[in-house]
Amino acid sequence: MSLPELFRHENRFVGCLSIRRVKRLKSGDRLATATSAIVVSAADEAEWNSIADTALFRVGTAQYDYSIMTQALDYESLGHCPALGEDNRCTIHDNRKPAVCSMVPFEALYPDSLQGWVLLNRILEENCIVSGQREGYPVVVSAQRVESDGYRQAIARRREDLQLEKHGWGNAVFSLLWKDLFSDPAEAARIPVEGFFSLSIVPVLLVLAGVSEQCRDRCLRYLDSQVVLIDEKVRLAIARKSALDKPITRQFRSFKEAYLKLRPQIQAMQGFQSGESAGETRAEELELYLGS
Repeated sequence: MSLPELFRHENRFVGCLSIRRVKRLKSGDRLATATSAIVVSAADEAEWNSIADTALFRVGTAQYDYSIMTQALDYESLGHCPALGEDNRCTIHDNRKPAVCSMVPFEALYPDSLQGWVLLNRILEENCIVSGQREGYPVVVSAQRVESDGYRQAIARRREDLQLEKHGWGNAVFSLLWKDLFSDPAEAARIPVEGFFSLSIVPVLLVLAGVSEQCRDRCLRYLDSQVVLIDEKVRLAIARKSALDKPITRQFRSFKEAYLKLRPQIQAMQGFQSGESAGETRAEELELYLGS
């Protein structure tokens, strides 16, 4: 979920910062599918680089780029999304439903020409994905093209979100974490290729709260909502008495502790940029972005 989506649903989703390594695509690479392999073309590589430049964080000529994004974290033992209602329908479908939900099962970081590979790679996991035509269902990918207008728009929206995130706070957060995480080979090795390395959203809030008084106040409201939400989720987890919940409970408690320490820091922030300057323009952009 993008940060504005998390802010919009601050009383429902516990937000976190998630980082993973993403292997760069090169012309000639073979991408395995359930039944065969696809060879990456020069055009695929060029489109990949175009997306990666706007959405990922690149370090020299390394084999991997880094994905830094905000996500919602919850107890996996519950087996469902926090937005799912008792009737198994999405309760926020018409209230800023996250772009990633509309995009499933595609992947925004891959070029449109490789979305067919994304689907083929998931056939064994999802019985709703089939190769070929199924009576009564539309073809969504054909000849290296996403045929569905709805999916094309959802993928484009998610890419736009990632670009805005990188510009709005991602570059600053990457710099904040560079010394302790990305520049140290031992620490960087903790960042997985499959799955995510998750930590609290504190670095993002520190960056945004320092932009303007309005951004600061919005971040404080988010912190307060998250503390209340975490308390309730932990309370329910304790009542369930499931050993499977313990790792997430520890993580949620660490988030709360970090938020309580962060709150006075953000409250004390002063000296926001003002006047006719690039700083003011950035503040206005971010205030609009956060929906303040």
